[in-house]
Amino acid sequence: MSLRVLELFGGIGAPRKALELLELDFEIVDYVEIDKYAVASYNAIYDETYKPSDIRNWDKNIEVDFVFHGSPCQDFSSAGTGAGGEKQSQTRSSLLWETIRIVKKLHPKIIMWENVASVLHKKHKPVVDAYLKELELLGYQSQILKLNASDYGIPQNRTRIYIVSKLHEAPNINLSPKKLELTLQDVLEDTVSETFTISNKLKRYINSYDKDDKENGAGKYIVSKARLVLNRTIASTISTRTGRNRADCSDYLSNDFKLNANICGVDLVPYHIRRLTPLECWRLQGFDDASFYRAKEVCSNTQLYKQAGNSIVVDVLCHIFSSLELNNTPNTLYRDTLSP
Repeated sequence: MSLRVLELFGGIGAPRKALELLELDFEIVDYVEIDKYAVASYNAIYDETYKPSDIRNWDKNIEVDFVFHGSPCQDFSSAGTGAGGEKQSQTRSSLLWETIRIVKKLHPKIIMWENVASVLHKKHKPVVDAYLKELELLGYQSQILKLNASDYGIPQNRTRIYIVSKLHEAPNINLSPKKLELTLQDVLEDTVSETFTISNKLKRYINSYDKDDKENGAGKYIVSKARLVLNRTIASTISTRTGRNRADCSDYLSNDFKLNANICGVDLVPYHIRRLTPLECWRLQGFDDASFYRAKEVCSNTQLYKQAGNSIVVDVLCHIFSSLELNNTPNTLYRDTLSP
């Protein structure tokens, strides 16, 4: 029998992509996503016809084996509001409690929640504890995983929390970091439009932050030039802000500097510095080029950047799913298609 999967806060379908790569016999019984552009990309990638939908209104009575939810992280993230996700708080992150409502109704065999690492910070840990307690009362045993994409095949420094819960049994997931075979250079496009080159105006602005990191309002952080690495082997975390012309310069690239060069006091204006392209961001989330180009037909670059930043790294999911024995042997992952 096919594994019946419910995707909540489904985005561009990273769990589905992982299940496809594992060649698992599965069925998506429903997909819930409120962002119309993410839904458009999902439909284009998987040849579906879903409409945007609000999880608060979802109340179907269907048979489900596996519920995956990547609830909004903005109120848990160190780069976000910090408002948290307590019940009745009305924050976006509090929508995770809608998953509990759905679990109480459907009693799936497996539940998996992905979110930012800061969800385990002492400020937000009570929310996680309450979530786990709710599941425990329903008969679930849970395991918390803290995994970095760079340990599982993708050259991106992206640490996320994955909480796996199984009905009446422990998940017992056992994962070990893998040797990273790819570098950032392996996923970069050969030819990139000058559209992605940052302006001299922004270079001069970055020049002004030679010494200290500075706060610029709630959740807005300007990275000092001392921490700007323009030639690297692993990308910084892809976020919804990647691709914007902004002073948080951790996403910029240049081959004009030595690896890990200290550029304090160096005038950046004469040098060629660019942003990652949307395609590169999707690759760094483990998506194949064909999926990206289908999404590109229906969405702007702005939305493609946002969708990559909100997504989950496909390769990490493949490793977790394999350890759950959803499938015995993983198929070729995205990283393998790029190996020399």
